[in-house]
Parts: sequence; C-alpha cells; structure tokens
Amino acid sequence: MVPPTLRRDAVVSPRAVQLAIVVASLVMLAGLILPGFRTWRQHDAGQDARRQLESIRDGILQFMADTGLPPTRARNGDPRGLFRLLGPGLIAEGTYYFADRHQGSLVEQLGENTPQGRHQPGYEGWQGPYVRALTADPWGFAVVVVAYPLAHVDDRDCIIVSAGPNGRMDATYSSPRDVIAAGDDVVVLIADKSPQARAPLK
Repeated sequence: MVPPTLRRDAVVSPRAVQLAIVVASLVMLAGLILPGFRTWRQHDAGQDARRQLESIRDGILQFMADTGLPPTRARNGDPRGLFRLLGPGLIAEGTYYFADRHQGSLVEQLGENTPQGRHQPGYEGWQGPYVRALTADPWGFAVVVVAYPLAHVDDRDCIIVSAGPNGRMDATYSSPRDVIAAGDDVVVLIADKSPQARAPLK
C-alpha cells in the first residue's frame, strides 16, 4: 500500500517547531514566576502597611506626650468621646463599629488639630502635625485606631489595624498576641493595657 502524499502546506517547518517550543517554555516559566512575584508584592505591601501604622502609633504617642490627652476629643468637646479613629480610604468589611458621635478622623486629630471642626478650639499643647500625608493603606482601605482603651480605664490593648489585602478586618484586641486570629490584617500595638504593663494614659 502506497502512503498518501503529504501536501506541501501541511508540512511543519523546523522554525515553527522552534517557535512552539519557545512559547511553551515562556508559558511554563511565567507559571513558575508569577506566583512568586505576587507573593513578593504582597509582602512588600504588608511591610509598607506596617511602617504606616508604626508612624501613626508614634504620632499618637507624641501627641499624648505634648497634650496630656488621648486624641479622642469629640465634636461636642467631650475630651474622651471618640472610641474609633479612621484614616482616609474605604471602610473595610468588619471594621469596628461605634455610633457616629464616637467616631473621629485621624486627619482632624493628628494632622490638623480640628477635633471639633474648623474655627473651633483645638488641643492645648498641640505641636503637630504628628503624621504627615495620612493616606489609605496599600490596598486602599482606611486604617483604624481602636482608641477606646486610650480614653477609658480598660484592660484591652489599644491597637491600630489595616485590614490587609482581603479587605476584611479580622483583628481583635488580643491580636498583638495572637497573630493567627488576625488573619492577613496588619496590627500594631499602641498601648499595652495588660496587667504586666502600664499604659501611657489611663
């Protein structure tokens, strides 16, 4: 039996074979490199978030040293009226909730000295701004200072939290000592209120 004759245009050229091998190699290489690149970018973003939170923590501690008060003055003038402070950005899912009268702005407290709004009295002894260029975290979410333990006698830690890449806040007061419970959140301790330590302000 005589084999059928191959058509000239059905013959695969050596150049096409080489090109196919190169393309397949690049696809496989991309499959190996991209996950590592994503991991590196997430790690880098996490480090940026930690530096951002530490800068805010340092600003709050300096604020308290200068004014003798926590940055918790509410719009009505109550010096310990704010329980949560928010930076700029989107509010992450699961963010600590308090009634509006107990929520304040990090920009107004640390950046502008306008806790009761513009043209109203600010803090005596304020020498800020205590944090420059307050922005959202690397994923676009607002950082949150759980300020209640700063303003009131309370044995819970005062923390500052970034919700991390998943945009959901998992951290709790105990997260500085239980990183697994915090999930992918970035958490920085502002005031250790445990019995073994004395908070900067009671």
